[in-house]
Amino acid sequence: MKNLTAEEKRQSIEAFHSIIRKSEKALAHLKANAPQTKLLEKRLNAARIGLNTLLAQWEGQEFDVDRTDLIEAKKVLEDLLTALPSYLEKAKEGSGQRTYISRRIEAFHAAIFYLNDWIENVEQA
Repeated sequence: MKNLTAEEKRQSIEAFHSIIRKSEKALAHLKANAPQTKLLEKRLNAARIGLNTLLAQWEGQEFDVDRTDLIEAKKVLEDLLTALPSYLEKAKEGSGQRTYISRRIEAFHAAIFYLNDWIENVEQA
């Protein structure tokens, strides 16, 4: 993974904060036990773990998640990452939406990279 600048790191953290805020807001409007509720909860959990991974790596914050949750979060983020390039292609050049999607892609790449490290470290412990 390439070395990110302090600004790129800040933008990646903010991208996860944004995902979490939007997911929490959407979750508040969904019915309990609906299929889309469970999917959104799964994605929200993955976003929180992704954010915490970046904060632990870049800011030294505590991070204690079991291996199963790490693997699940990584899989969810990888699945979401596969869909983002198609949205990027549709976004108008220079638009805020394009910038937002680009930052989300970079954030997901970073989180997945570090999740791989955390998963390996948990296996060795």
